Amino acid sequence: MIKIENFAFIAAITALIAAFFYFLLGFSAMVTILGIIILVMTPVYLILDNFGFSQSEKIVFSFLIGIGIFSSIAYWLGFLMPFKVAIFVTFILLVISAFAVKKFLVIKQ
Repeated sequence: MIKIENFAFIAAITALIAAFFYFLLGFSAMVTILGIIILVMTPVYLILDNFGFSQSEKIVFSFLIGIGIFSSIAYWLGFLMPFKVAIFVTFILLVISAFAVKKFLVIKQ
C-alpha cells in the first residue's frame, strides 16, 4: 500500500493554493492548478515515495520532474493520438510505473 506522510498537511496546502488562485485569478486558474497537482505531481510523487526522500524533497522533486516527464510523454503520444487522450494515457502510464517500481524495487538496508 502506498502511504503518503502527513496527508492532512498536504491537503491543507493544496486547499490553500487552490483558494489563492481562485481569489486571485478565478475559477479557471484554480482548476488549472489542481489539474497540474493531480495529473503531473501525483504520479511522480508516488514513484519517489519508494525511495528514501523526505516529504518536502518528494514534493519539490515531483513538481520539477513531473513537469519534464509528463509533458514530454504527452507531447510524443500526441503525435499518435488526440492530445486529450494522450494526457490521460500519460497519467495512467506514470501511475502504473509507480506501482511497478513499488513492486519490483528492493532497497538494501
